[in-house]
Amino acid sequence: MRSSVRSVPPAPRLLSTALLAVGLLGSALAAPLCRAPANLIPNAGFEGGAFSPGGRPTGWEFESWSTTALGTWDNTTAHSGRRSVRIDARSPDDALWRQPVAAPVNVPLFLGGWIKSDNVQRGADQPGSPGATVSVLGRWDQPAPTLGTTPWHAVGMSFLSDTSPLLVAPRLGFWGGLASGTAWYDDLVLVPRVADAPHPRWKILLLVYPQTDAVITRPDGSPRHVQGTSSSAELTKTAEQARLFVERDIPALTSGNMLPTLTIRHARQPMKTLSPVGEGWWPAQGDVLSELDPAFDSVIVVWDPRVKDVATGESLWIGGGAGLTQARGVSQTYTTMSVEYAGVNGHRNVYKHEWGHSILSYFEALQQTPQPTVNNHATASQYVNCKTGQYYVWQDETEAQPIPNSIYSNTAGFTHDYYSGTVARAEAPQTCLGIGPQAWAWGGPVTHSGSAPVFTAAERVGALIGQVSALQTAGILGPRPAQVLQAELQAARLVLRIPRASAQARWPLAVFSRHVQALVARGQLLPQAGTLLIEAATAASGCV
Repeated sequence: MRSSVRSVPPAPRLLSTALLAVGLLGSALAAPLCRAPANLIPNAGFEGGAFSPGGRPTGWEFESWSTTALGTWDNTTAHSGRRSVRIDARSPDDALWRQPVAAPVNVPLFLGGWIKSDNVQRGADQPGSPGATVSVLGRWDQPAPTLGTTPWHAVGMSFLSDTSPLLVAPRLGFWGGLASGTAWYDDLVLVPRVADAPHPRWKILLLVYPQTDAVITRPDGSPRHVQGTSSSAELTKTAEQARLFVERDIPALTSGNMLPTLTIRHARQPMKTLSPVGEGWWPAQGDVLSELDPAFDSVIVVWDPRVKDVATGESLWIGGGAGLTQARGVSQTYTTMSVEYAGVNGHRNVYKHEWGHSILSYFEALQQTPQPTVNNHATASQYVNCKTGQYYVWQDETEAQPIPNSIYSNTAGFTHDYYSGTVARAEAPQTCLGIGPQAWAWGGPVTHSGSAPVFTAAERVGALIGQVSALQTAGILGPRPAQVLQAELQAARLVLRIPRASAQARWPLAVFSRHVQALVARGQLLPQAGTLLIEAATAASGCV
């Protein structure tokens, strides 16, 4: 019987033509990865080996710094399969299971696993202890701590290493950070991270502290109790401006290469501790540790430095600046802002500047941006656009008074160009610097190919659907074109659910790419955003 299913056109050729039309045909058309890279850890689920009480899973050895902790190969508790490894430490210890693992050098790696804990506690005077963790011996990198009693949950961290093999270690305690209690470990993973399309979408947490109620120290060493409260109108404006920054500014500044998501939370307690910086104070990470959430790539803390001395009634401004950002390597980025500059000041320039600090330092640590790294504390004569050689208008625009090609303009200017990878030093005007699409393709500290893999055709199409929605939210793509593109992607998703007809998904993906090409040609979609969509459709088609 002749099939009634329409024959499939040569979709890869159509997609290549679309990329050529957009003007950025390149490495994206190399054969895509259609499954996650292989786990580098042998026996990562602890199933291998002849099980016996007191035995050891194949490849793994146990050690205890104090020699008192007990390591058990457990056949009663597991995240998956039948077995896990367990560590019991009645007193604070640094105890671990370890295995040497061959790994590539000087590339981003992701180490993760699943942990379950029972009454895990930091040792006395050990505030830096991660509790139960996964680690690489000889390195200081750590995922978020696991303390107390928890069900099975995923943990993970990214790092770069110039040595191999690596000593991978599920661990209770750390150097200078001992811990006690019981913890189980299962389903470890060590994989190289990869860059791909569509670009992973960063998850951003806006953590708002409406109240400050802290004790700070005067220059003479005496304590001073201060309190302050933001108004409800200020908090509403902060949420509004933060949403515009994440959902509109970042997509525009990155030329559509990054389409992040935003979560807004109010802290459960007032800001109770602050750390000195310069002549003022700021909420360092240690001051907000109980509210931090490791599920986010970036945290932006908004707090109120406008306080009164409880004893004297004196009004004070105790901040260390409008915003401060701490370099965090390849870990979760961390930025703080004063509430006056987070919403009611008539612009979002502090958001753009401070988050710019965090992404520049992150991608430098990840070694995925050209050197030298852009300094966003620049001067008018220091940088130009690497495509045109044009200097920037060195003025701060506001929402009421936009200035083309200025420092913070969303469409063209200094911040736009270093967020998009099209800035250059004036003495080397054709050498593009900043964070281009090749860097954004590596994902964030938390959301990337290792932790949130998108490799199969169905996963790629699902990610594309989210990208189109985000482009519409950002105002980069109109409602009608977005509706048409979504329909084509939904058609591809539907066909992919039919095993015998899945190859037919190449047709709606090819139509999708031709429509993207047309939108770019008509000026209805940014060229880089169009390129990303076509690259992602090409990869999805290649994985059908």
